[in-house]
Amino acid sequence: MFISQDLLIDIAKDYLRRLLRQTHDIVAVYLTGSVLGDQTFIGGSTDIDMVIVHKEEPAVAREIRRIKSNLSFDIVHHHQSLYTFHRRMRQDAWLGYALRNHDAIIYDTDHWLEYIQAGVDSQFDTPENTFARANKFMENARRYWFELDDDDETPFCDWLNLFFKAVGDASNAIAALSGPGLTQRRFMLDFPSRAEAVNQLPLVGDLAHLIGNDFISDTFYQKWRPIWELRLEECSQNAQCPPNLHKARKSYFLDSCDALAESGSYHAILWPMLETWRQIELCLRDQISVENCEDSMEPPSNAIQDWLTFAAEIGFSSDQKEAKTRELGHFIEKVRQTLEIYQREYGL
Repeated sequence: MFISQDLLIDIAKDYLRRLLRQTHDIVAVYLTGSVLGDQTFIGGSTDIDMVIVHKEEPAVAREIRRIKSNLSFDIVHHHQSLYTFHRRMRQDAWLGYALRNHDAIIYDTDHWLEYIQAGVDSQFDTPENTFARANKFMENARRYWFELDDDDETPFCDWLNLFFKAVGDASNAIAALSGPGLTQRRFMLDFPSRAEAVNQLPLVGDLAHLIGNDFISDTFYQKWRPIWELRLEECSQNAQCPPNLHKARKSYFLDSCDALAESGSYHAILWPMLETWRQIELCLRDQISVENCEDSMEPPSNAIQDWLTFAAEIGFSSDQKEAKTRELGHFIEKVRQTLEIYQREYGL
């Protein structure tokens, strides 16, 4: 059966009706993400992103619920107090954009969320707020880079984690000048249009080289795809598994990357693999010592060794730390200069 956007919204509303019979502290519910856009599916898989606002402190911050093999709920729970100073969300590249969509509301008591939306939407697109959204990412990227530069003190697994967090935030600083933050699956699909929007198209090539896209091919993907799937499954069975890697989301990542590979869009495959594998390492490292990595005399676990070998095959190893840190610094500097140009253009 063909799953349309309208059907996805109906599925969300049906789930909400059942939830309201069980839970009595819900203030409002709204949808976010791809379910509201025109590119909902990649490889036949997607999720339904939903935010539930509660009167009481929610038991969990985020949960994943399986609908079928290629479809799941990704539910974020907020306490109502988060929205007390809702105008500050004008400077939030994630929640701010989610709250602007007036078609997103599927439950609202006493028009409370409509009031919040009006406050966020007002002046959202002013240069001051646009720059503030981008600059938050920029500041994070620079902070991670400074930590990376302490080369002698940072274990290699931690270094990799900081490196890709810095890359993600620096890229999102560019993206935030013309839209919301970039999602994991569409990161390299959407970045080119965001860079072009601020006349910085050369950054696309810089980013691709920075993360190792030069090494990606069909042979590479076919080699690492089954290992990646194995580690996703291993992580999903761990008690510390983050919601993003819940077992119900395996198809969300695998099917999309398979489809990208089949279409020849290899440039878009690496980022979701990197981000999920980075989280896998953070999850599974609790089973071993954090020093049990490339900088340690002890052999790493199979999962960690796979991550290190994967990273090495795209140009990341201990002896490349200095060169890669320097390359990241150049990329961040170009992003900083782009934000400065934006400031001057609007007199900020």
